[in-house]
Amino acid sequence: MAESLELYHLDSERSLRGGERQLLYLAAHLRRRGHRNIVVCRRGFPLHREAERLGFETLHLPFWGEWDPVSAWLLSRATQGAKRPVLHAHTAHAAALACLASRFSRLPWVAHRRVDFRIHGALKYRRAAAVIAVSDYVRKTLLEGGVARVQVVPDCIPVTDEEASAAGCALLRPPTAPDREEARRSLSREFGLPLDRPWVGNLAALVPHKDQATLLRAAARVPDARFAFVGGGPLLDDLKGLARSLGILDRVAFAGFQRDPSRWLRGLDLYVQSSWGEGMGSVLLEAMACAVPIAATDAGGIPEVVRHGETALLAPARDPEGLARVISESLQDRAGADRRARAARKALESFSLTRLGDRVLAVYEGLA
Repeated sequence: MAESLELYHLDSERSLRGGERQLLYLAAHLRRRGHRNIVVCRRGFPLHREAERLGFETLHLPFWGEWDPVSAWLLSRATQGAKRPVLHAHTAHAAALACLASRFSRLPWVAHRRVDFRIHGALKYRRAAAVIAVSDYVRKTLLEGGVARVQVVPDCIPVTDEEASAAGCALLRPPTAPDREEARRSLSREFGLPLDRPWVGNLAALVPHKDQATLLRAAARVPDARFAFVGGGPLLDDLKGLARSLGILDRVAFAGFQRDPSRWLRGLDLYVQSSWGEGMGSVLLEAMACAVPIAATDAGGIPEVVRHGETALLAPARDPEGLARVISESLQDRAGADRRARAARKALESFSLTRLGDRVLAVYEGLA
């Protein structure tokens, strides 16, 4: 067996969203493979608390701006004497920090790109020893920005009890009939959703590229359904105002951030991803694991996760009428929606934590 690695996972975010969950999944898998993992994050924020709950070492930096020389120097000092160290930047800001720290310490570093936005400041990615993109679509945006050495490794999810145990989380699986009924009754009491109507849900931060505005405009065209937006973000007031102007505020629940969104997946009739920009959409994997039918846009890497007509129904991005059409079809043809959900769950093996975690490990082994 090769000598173990010392892996420094960098993430300066103040929240615990999909990218941070992926960081922790990966670190859990690598720990199971015998490697040391240090989560480099902001002290006292959700990622720090969750990393400590899971038993990971943590290193705290001030993260004073993207190109923070103090944080870079502190990071390089912390890695002195490490055996086979690798820096792994999980966000764009963290990539700048890793780039600068590597100038001090000559450490190999990996950049991870989970969004499909056109890159600004490609220099930091060009200096990485390797770049990981979560989809071929993201890879293409990087190549167009002049970044080479890009490898595609999709985001993942625990798909077995062993993987879930290693990751310190409950295994997501289709709910039993009693579990589904309990989830719906609990959510109905809490958020006022009627039990006799279909529930359509979106689990995402309320930020521009998730485009919940288009989903609200689609909701206005599907009068029988009730819509739940699970997540917080800066657009909450704007989206509430739009729902009010569309005359559908009484058919919409804004649930805010939920520490355990899985109960929503147990209760939904349909999951909808309305993004106009999406590197991959790891929440789709969670919906697939729970066998929730999916309707989504064709933005970014989404079609690499679910296939139109096979495992989901897709509509063009920024098209409320098209999105309303696939929502209505999914709700009206329950047999077809259930068939696609079962096929999606079978496809989940391609996104297992073990399979994709080992692919990231192979990237590290090629550098250290």
